[in-house]
Amino acid sequence: MMQKSVIVLIVILALSSTCVSVVSAEDFPVLDKEVEIRQAHLKWTAAIYETSMNAVIAYIDEISEGTGTSELISLRDDFKAQTEKIGTLTTHVALNNALRQLAQITTDFRLETRKQMDEHNGRYLELVNRVETALDENQEELDSLKNTYWEKREENTLAIFDIRVNRAQTILDTLQTKGYDTGEAQKKLDEIKAKRSGLEAALAAKDNLAIAQVHLEILSLSKELARIVRDLQVMIPQEVRVKHWLHVGDRVVAWTATIIAELETLGIDVAQLQSIHSQAETDLEKAHDAFDAHNFDEAIDALNDLKTDLIKLRDAYEELVFSGVLSGDMKRTVEATSAALDDTIKDMDASI
Repeated sequence: MMQKSVIVLIVILALSSTCVSVVSAEDFPVLDKEVEIRQAHLKWTAAIYETSMNAVIAYIDEISEGTGTSELISLRDDFKAQTEKIGTLTTHVALNNALRQLAQITTDFRLETRKQMDEHNGRYLELVNRVETALDENQEELDSLKNTYWEKREENTLAIFDIRVNRAQTILDTLQTKGYDTGEAQKKLDEIKAKRSGLEAALAAKDNLAIAQVHLEILSLSKELARIVRDLQVMIPQEVRVKHWLHVGDRVVAWTATIIAELETLGIDVAQLQSIHSQAETDLEKAHDAFDAHNFDEAIDALNDLKTDLIKLRDAYEELVFSGVLSGDMKRTVEATSAALDDTIKDMDASI
């Protein structure tokens, strides 16, 4: 009962946030699975909020004799409209934007609730009781959504773990075939692999504290592995690393130019994007020139400048998505491009 009362008070007095999972997209399979977890969680928590909103509206309708609920109903309907889109949101950027919109709606709902409670001498303890009763009456549906969330979280979290471990193993195998000593790195990766059983047990127990603890242990080991692999990569000839990132830079700059051109045909203001992209082209050209002159240190400096440009470009894309001027396929394309840029930036951080 105490736990439920806490939930009720949060719903009524806060009604302004849902849990946001802070994640990073290392590759698209991982990105998709992380998004699915967040979708399931958001559907569950949104159902709790909507049930609570309905109870609040019913109580305000009663104490105001039908005169104080029009704004609350409008906000509730806006909330429902946003939550119905959850299944169509396929990127973290899209989900983050949806969360911001839901947070604003719930904040407005909270303020309107307080206003109506003050105007009509509402009793907060009674309101808490009404919300608690509504949650009890809808417990079966809410429990079903909760179970769906935990099932998806367990399935996808373990799948993400396997994807990342397999990816790391492939890297080590490749380095080994090229003659590099991967013994220390393999030992560290084996330590990470051994954490899977603990992660699986924590997920099965639905123990958030235990899950967080295992994740922290995996994160610590992963940082150690990254350091070891980074040291191995330093052994790779500088010329080879620079050449690789020049090829990546060529593809990224060409693709982002295509996106900007498509945005311009839609009448979108792309002046900022074009300015950043122009600088990226300049820095990439400097890197090519330095490479051709066998000045690899200077080429790496230019590639780091390019990385800075890509960070600005990624942020500009995210701002464009959040502005609400995009829709449909174009919005999804820009979101995916922003996520891909984030991947590239992180890989550049680890390699140059």
